[in-house]
Amino acid sequence: MLSYEADERLFRRAGRLRRHWRWILAGTGLCALAGLVVSLFLPKTYRATTYVLVSESKIGPASQTAAWQQLATINTYLPLVDNDSLIEREIRKFHLDHPPYNLTVDGFRRKDYLDVRTPKATRLLEVNVEFPDAALAAALANDLAAGAKELNQQMNAQDTQATQEFLKQRLDQATARLAEVSQQLLRLQEAAHMEDLEKQLTMLLGEREQLSAQLLRLRLSLAQDESKARTLQQALSKEPRTFRLSKSVTDDRFIERLSEQAHPGTPAPLSVTEETLNATGEQIRQDLVDCTASAAAEKAGIEAATSRLREVDADIDRLLQRVPRLRSEIEAAANDYKVAREAVDSTTRDYRNASVTVSTKADELQPMAPARVPERPVRPRLLLNTLLGGALGFLLLSGSAALFESLRDLRAVSPIFAPEDEHVGVERS
Repeated sequence: MLSYEADERLFRRAGRLRRHWRWILAGTGLCALAGLVVSLFLPKTYRATTYVLVSESKIGPASQTAAWQQLATINTYLPLVDNDSLIEREIRKFHLDHPPYNLTVDGFRRKDYLDVRTPKATRLLEVNVEFPDAALAAALANDLAAGAKELNQQMNAQDTQATQEFLKQRLDQATARLAEVSQQLLRLQEAAHMEDLEKQLTMLLGEREQLSAQLLRLRLSLAQDESKARTLQQALSKEPRTFRLSKSVTDDRFIERLSEQAHPGTPAPLSVTEETLNATGEQIRQDLVDCTASAAAEKAGIEAATSRLREVDADIDRLLQRVPRLRSEIEAAANDYKVAREAVDSTTRDYRNASVTVSTKADELQPMAPARVPERPVRPRLLLNTLLGGALGFLLLSGSAALFESLRDLRAVSPIFAPEDEHVGVERS
């Protein structure tokens, strides 16, 4: 029931609007005409479009970055085109800060003359310039693309210079470190006298070997002499010191005559007794003395050799403690020198190849598809503005007619109040 009444009211209102269809149609036409006229008198805006390719460096190995990561970083290149410094340069270059435009950077942005976007799934920057002058629009678009390329090159050059300065500092530090380590190594080598110490150690080792051999010979000789002396001592104890000999005088006529002359008038003795040394015993005694002297000399030689061997061992121990320590210090200094030398060589190589290193990691901006001078304006759109003006006029006039009919209905159904003393009948349904 309610739906029927609502539909009936809707149809009734639509029927009432039909009374004003001429006015509504005329007003719609006038609004569409007004939109057309206004569009004809509005200043024309032309759009010029160019593209900038963000390509990888052609120097060095290809990047291992995933394709989706590369595409995700394309938006970081938008400020290279859409930045205030580049816009200000273009305004000054094309004298847009003078009449009739009198543009500033803020005015340029508020009027949305520049639009930079990244087409999906591409490595392109789309540069759109909308400007009242078609030739200026194309020139601005192309110059903005070229300016973005120059700005990227300047940034790469600044990166190269900053890298070179950083590497130069590292090179200076590495060179200073190399000089310091070289001086330290030289001082250690001069103070150590490793060649003299090693020669002295070699001589001491040779002397110790000779002393050891000499001691061995002396001890062997001493043992032999002591054993010989004991043997001779035993043999000497068995030998008499002298021999007593009795000899008859008559056996030797010469002796007998001498005896008669010595004792004249007395009978000559019949025999003569004489003593003589034991030659064998004397020889044994001489050998014993020689062995004893040799043993004493050998003992003295053993004591002297032993004392010298102790001194040599002490010197060898001292050198064996000092030489490895000095050699270790020299080797450590030599390793430090080698590391410092390698650091200098590496930093020097990096410093010389700094520009190539930066270029291999930097992307390049290359303008492509230069913008042409547009032949048709993109704004105002005559057909669209005319249709929008007509639609707006239709809505406004229809609303006005509906409001007028509603007010008219309200006045027609206003309640009439009866006097207080008048009776009003009520019918039951």
